[in-house]
Amino acid sequence: MPKETFFNIPAEKRDAICEAAVAEFAAHPFNQASINRIVANVGIAKGSFYQYFENKKDLFLYLLQLIGEAKLNYLAPVMQNPEQYDFFILLREMYLSGIQFAVEHPQYAAISKKLLASKGMPIYEEVMGDNVATAQTLFETLLTNAITKGEVRDGIDVALFAYLIVATNTAVLEYYTEQIAPDYGHKLMATIDQFIDFLRHGLSGAPQ
Repeated sequence: MPKETFFNIPAEKRDAICEAAVAEFAAHPFNQASINRIVANVGIAKGSFYQYFENKKDLFLYLLQLIGEAKLNYLAPVMQNPEQYDFFILLREMYLSGIQFAVEHPQYAAISKKLLASKGMPIYEEVMGDNVATAQTLFETLLTNAITKGEVRDGIDVALFAYLIVATNTAVLEYYTEQIAPDYGHKLMATIDQFIDFLRHGLSGAPQ
C-alpha cells in the first residue's frame, strides 16, 4: 500500500501518478516497467516516488487494488442479489460484466493480460494466489446456494469444484487470447458459453 505521504498530496497529483503508472504497466510487463518513465511522465523527481511507495511492486499492487474496486462496480448489479439467477446464468452475467469492463477500460485489460502472461514469475504467484483464495470462497458460497436451490446436484465436493471453476476461468481467458484473438471482446462469449455448457452438462453424451 502507498505510504501516508501519498494520500497527503493533492488529489490531482495522485491521479497523475496513477494514470502514468497505468499507462506504463499497460504498455510493459511488470518486470520491464520503469519507474524512471513513470516519474518522467508525471514530472516529479524519482526521490519523490519513494516518498509515496516502497518500490515498483508496491505501486503495482495498489493499482491492481484500484482496478479490482472499479471492476466490482460493474459486477455490483449482478452480485447485489445473486439468488435471482440460476447459477449458470449468474456465471454468464459475471463474465458479461467482466467483458464490458475490459472493453471500456482497455488499459486495465492490457495490464490483466500482461499479468496472465507472466505465469511462473513471483509477481504472478503473489497476485494470483490472493485472488484465487478470494474467488474460491465466493464460488463455494454460490455453489452451496445452487445446491440448495437444486440447480447443482447434491453430493459434490464444493471446495474442489469451486477451485476448479476459478482455475478454469483463468485457463479460458488464456486460451482465448492465445488461440483465438489478442483482445477481449464480445466474441469471447462464444468461448465462455462453451465453458458454461461444459459446467452444466459435462462431456457425457447421455441425454440431460
